[in-house]
Amino acid sequence: MRISVSILFVFFACSSFALTVDEILDKSEANDNFKTSYSVNTEEVYKSDGSVKISKMEGYSANGNEKTLMIYTEPKRISGMKILMLNDGDDIWFYSNRTNRVRKIASHQKKQSANGSDFSYDDMSMSDNRKDYNYSLSGEEVFGDAECYKIMFSAKNGDNSYSKFYIWIDKANFLARGGEFYDDENNLWKKLSVRGIEKKDGYWTASEVEMRDVQKDSRTVIRTEEIKFDIELDEDMFTERYLKR
Repeated sequence: MRISVSILFVFFACSSFALTVDEILDKSEANDNFKTSYSVNTEEVYKSDGSVKISKMEGYSANGNEKTLMIYTEPKRISGMKILMLNDGDDIWFYSNRTNRVRKIASHQKKQSANGSDFSYDDMSMSDNRKDYNYSLSGEEVFGDAECYKIMFSAKNGDNSYSKFYIWIDKANFLARGGEFYDDENNLWKKLSVRGIEKKDGYWTASEVEMRDVQKDSRTVIRTEEIKFDIELDEDMFTERYLKR
């Protein structure tokens, strides 16, 4: 069988432009190259018994998501509660407005629910999963309405929050569109969906993120009502001493 030179050229040209899994992840993380950000968010927790818990919070970030501070503003009983994440989520502190105490979240506690939601502290952090998981490109497929890269992460040891998980990254803008997370027994535990993607002030962002716990039949939706990028922020906000203010 003869193969034309033109077909060979197309094959090798396409191959040369194929992205490696590290290049895909690098491009995804580059979406967070803003200097600072400020957001106003609503968190809705839907329990299996039909009850709904609604909270409001403000979010502040610096150096992309290297430093993040979340301050709960509603309801009144948790107004003033804060979560501080430094070093891309490797270090996390929690401030309780009721006890006026600051405590650092230990590594094994990062699996715990944040404010009774379906997001754990680890889920909310922006740590580089490449440090703690083996990873590979699992394929390319449609997720929602987007052509995506499907990347699999498998735990290097038993200390990780998940035994494995998959992330779908949009081929057009390299934003994560969703994920599936598995427990220590390799059973599906959570499903992540990202919606309302648009460009704001030159940065790709999502207006709604949902985490569904398929084992508990509960879900948490975080909606971003307002977001601003590259604004002036006091660096002192991202310190332990600021949490008690």
